[in-house]
Amino acid sequence: MTYRSRDLAYLVVAVVCGIGIYFMFRTMYMAEEPLPFAQEMTLVFLGGAVTIALTAALLNRQTELELRKEGRVIILQQQCAIYMACIEKVAKIVENIRHDAVLIDDLRVLNHQLAVVASEEVVVRFEAVLDALLSGFADGALSGADGEKVMQSVADLTTAMRSDVLQNTALTSTNAASAIRQNSRRMEQLDDLSFEAEVATNKENSNARS
Repeated sequence: MTYRSRDLAYLVVAVVCGIGIYFMFRTMYMAEEPLPFAQEMTLVFLGGAVTIALTAALLNRQTELELRKEGRVIILQQQCAIYMACIEKVAKIVENIRHDAVLIDDLRVLNHQLAVVASEEVVVRFEAVLDALLSGFADGALSGADGEKVMQSVADLTTAMRSDVLQNTALTSTNAASAIRQNSRRMEQLDDLSFEAEVATNKENSNARS
């Protein structure tokens, strides 16, 4: 029995009992020797019955809302944990460059977890990330361009995740989505600069030794 049907049952029972008791007291009141204060007692009893019925209905409704809220919080926590794990795992795969069976197995498990808690848009965006990984590993290793392509797909994925977690009625605004992609590109540029600086430093050290 659901909470609403239970509330309706309480109300029906209260109304039936109230009507029955009302007619009982009415009969007693209209008898030859009426019971003193019969009408007042009837009104008090009916008021008490209605109050009990309304209180029970409100408590049941409050319990239902609290259970839904707790369930939503649990799902949201699971979503955030899985979303963060997916991003971190893809980043490790890109950083590793070479095909790592262990990382791929972990990503496979996360894919199944996404299928349970993720929205449709997140699943579609994650599919694009997997396609980018497949394309990059076609020649055995991820090149710099392949890694950037994968991370751009991850940027689109995080946009969908953000919309899902924040419970927006629509996807993230165009400005926010563009900013997320632009930030991803800039991080790739910073990573390239870091790599170039490391190469230049190694070259200088090599020249100094020679």
